Amino acid sequence: MNRNHASLLACAGYSLAGILAISSTGARANVDEYSVGPSSSVEINLELCSSETQLAVQGDGGTDLDFIVSNPSGASVHSDQGIDDYLSVVVEKSGSGCGTFNLSVTNLGDETNAFQVVLEPISEGSTRVAKYALGGNQSETVEFNACGTSAELNVRGGGNTDLDFVVRNSDGAVVHENDDLTDVTTATLAGLLSDCETFEMDVSNLGDEFNAFLVIVEPDGVSEIAFDGTAPTSSLASGLSGASSVAEGEGAGEYRAEANSALTINLPICGANRVEVRGDGDTDLDFSITDLSGRTVHNDLDLSDVTYATLAPSLEECENFEMVVTNLGEVYNDFSVAITSVDDLGGVSGPGEYRVNQMGATKVLLRTCSVTTVYARGDGDTDLDFTISDSEGEQVHSDFDLTDQTEFEVDPGNECADYQMSVSNLGDVFNVLTVSFDTPPDIPEATEPTTSNSPIAIDAARSSSNTVVGEGAGEYTAPANDTVLVNLPVCETTFLSVEGDGDTDLDYLIRSESGDVVHSDYDLTDVTYTTLSPSGDACETFSMSVENLGGVFNVFQVGYGGAASPNSTAANSVAAAAEAAAAAVEAVAESSGNDEATAVAVDVPDDTISTDGYNRNIAILNRTGEALNFIYWSNSATYDWGDDKLGDTSVLAAGQQWNVHAGDSSSACLFDFRAVTESGRDISFTRIDVCSVTSVKFE
Repeated sequence: MNRNHASLLACAGYSLAGILAISSTGARANVDEYSVGPSSSVEINLELCSSETQLAVQGDGGTDLDFIVSNPSGASVHSDQGIDDYLSVVVEKSGSGCGTFNLSVTNLGDETNAFQVVLEPISEGSTRVAKYALGGNQSETVEFNACGTSAELNVRGGGNTDLDFVVRNSDGAVVHENDDLTDVTTATLAGLLSDCETFEMDVSNLGDEFNAFLVIVEPDGVSEIAFDGTAPTSSLASGLSGASSVAEGEGAGEYRAEANSALTINLPICGANRVEVRGDGDTDLDFSITDLSGRTVHNDLDLSDVTYATLAPSLEECENFEMVVTNLGEVYNDFSVAITSVDDLGGVSGPGEYRVNQMGATKVLLRTCSVTTVYARGDGDTDLDFTISDSEGEQVHSDFDLTDQTEFEVDPGNECADYQMSVSNLGDVFNVLTVSFDTPPDIPEATEPTTSNSPIAIDAARSSSNTVVGEGAGEYTAPANDTVLVNLPVCETTFLSVEGDGDTDLDYLIRSESGDVVHSDYDLTDVTYTTLSPSGDACETFSMSVENLGGVFNVFQVGYGGAASPNSTAANSVAAAAEAAAAAVEAVAESSGNDEATAVAVDVPDDTISTDGYNRNIAILNRTGEALNFIYWSNSATYDWGDDKLGDTSVLAAGQQWNVHAGDSSSACLFDFRAVTESGRDISFTRIDVCSVTSVKFE
């Protein structure tokens, strides 16, 4: 995780560790690590015994996580659907004794997110930190407790919009107001009650965009009393309906995990050994392995029923490890456990046949001892996606096209090495995958389109039922696992909104009368927005394909927002973006004396209209006098820079320009940019408003 990247916590001057002061209060703070697979959720039990507990969650920065905290009775007490992967909230518990709260974590991304859950009991001397997410033009009233003879209140937004604040004490009197043009405020809350006082704060978001803000309350004049109560704990909530049991046997062998149940297996390990577990493919199995001291040494919570782990005794020659296998499916799963000494891992492994169940996943361990071409080919019935990583977890190949085949080369160097291939089946029937080394298997090569970036290619691979269900604005129904068409007559530039009922994922493809794709949306929601304009002076009827990827019907609403505003229309003109890009190139040439300054041949996306109608197409200008070897940009509200946008083989030469679309799936306008030159010079800019600027210049 790149801590130089701007984030809400960083902008507020706090880190997660700093918030919880883990270094000094580790005896009473509980820290656990979990992971959540792509497009999936996990439930975590929070055993809380204090009247107030500080809860903080921080992901690895790779994907967006959403959170819901529920009390012991099941009622939601806090939710966070911001475009980030961290949470901070003060959880209050009523009554005596301990209570089990629930933390639901949903991963909205397409890769696994490893996150940390921290719990710390709150005393009068504790700093309280809570994060809230506020939509555009919305208001919310939040409560917070302040202790001591006085307390310092600090509120810090993400910088996207103007926030106004009104703070009232427990008597309802206004003690602080701030209506300036920023999203920050500070106040000293004096004359508190003898112990702690509850305040209310009205927060109004005056902008059109989402804004996340932190509320930090630091007490003053408090005599710190050492915490001597029951410390909080967290644990993975299986939510299983079956019983947990202990296997009769131990070590390598065949086992059965009953439906919705957990099975504990004793693993006696002498020396370094690799443990391999493979299920029958019928259900998702999760795995957790602990050593003799109870420390978790391996966790695997993805959507497959396969795991690999290397175990070695920490002290003695032999040690008993404990593996818990959780079956999350509705039927039993027969799985095998193999234990192989690391010294005996010779030769190659991986070629063979593997079943990948519908909408399921599996993993294949590939062991090679020389430069090897790996072929992986399915039976042609469904789309398979592939991700290959080396023994260090670094990705070496990925394939997300619309076929069920891939091939790649690995070079282990002068010794044997292991690679892991993760395979996801995106279809509604199982797929038999064949893996071979150096020689292609006897399966025809794929004839489907091989790029997932082409809306036309995607459309060709989708359902062909295409029943026309209506025309224009109105309410329509998309049956389960089916595709319907809606005709959209448009006579002027019109803002189109489509919103489903939330029960399933809907994918959208809109074509003009000439058949050109003018908008596509294949994310994991059932909502889309765009602006449609007839190509000539006359009216034009567009065709919208709506595909329901779920197992139940989805009722969706089509709305016409009327003529788009002049700002929306002009700001989203690709021609205007191209014109600005050409002007920027000319400026580079003039300022650098280089008459041959060129723009990198990267197409500006046709469909860059987001829900707020802003164009996020910009020109990246290299005026450093040397090549830029790496370029990154990402939402200022996230932690990580992400991948190098230039890729492994490209550079941006001195004097060149790169036309890019800098937005993401959110409505954010503030993005951070970073470049690394050929000589290693690191240049970065934070909080660039890509909704208004036309270029970012590196000098």
